[in-house]
Amino acid sequence: MAEKDEKEPELIITDRRPRFDVDPETPSESPSPASTVFLPDDVVPEPDRGPRDPEEKAPGMEIRLEQIMAILSGMALTHLSFDPETRLPDPTFSLREARFFLELMEKFRDAFKDKLSIAVSGDSPIDEPAKLGHIPAILGGMAISALGVDPRTGRPERKPDFESARFLIDLMDLFVLEGEAALEPEERDYVKDMVYQAKMYFVRQRDQIR
Repeated sequence: MAEKDEKEPELIITDRRPRFDVDPETPSESPSPASTVFLPDDVVPEPDRGPRDPEEKAPGMEIRLEQIMAILSGMALTHLSFDPETRLPDPTFSLREARFFLELMEKFRDAFKDKLSIAVSGDSPIDEPAKLGHIPAILGGMAISALGVDPRTGRPERKPDFESARFLIDLMDLFVLEGEAALEPEERDYVKDMVYQAKMYFVRQRDQIR
């Protein structure tokens, strides 16, 4: 009779709550070679004081509600990360997961609004709803900034980065090529004109350097 394949029980968490009711594994009497840590002769390891009292605060750190907001923000960013070399989303990229943490941040802010700093609790109202036409507008502003110019004032601030500016303008071109049908009629001419103006500005800035 063939023996049945033994499979370790799977721990499935569907509501993002950590399991505190699971007994930790019993540590082995002798550590495995992979877990052995070798210290230099002049380094004396600190004695193990055991787990710290949960009521004891972290040394040298002020505990504030804003730190919870920062942690939630970091969790959202982990699902919006991308490869800086290819500028493509990482495998962990997930708008759904990022939106979950952003919604948590909004609920946390609303619940503790009177106890948070103004920088965290105060948000200016959105003047207009988000539209697809905002995407090339944002890319255009980033392209101008990459050319070393402040998009708000038009004043030069730093040395231009023509490679990054060209990349952003190419993205604007791609957006128009692939997404023109998805734009509202009044947005199409505006977006095309924006791309044209960005290209002309790029050429003018480049010619000034030559």
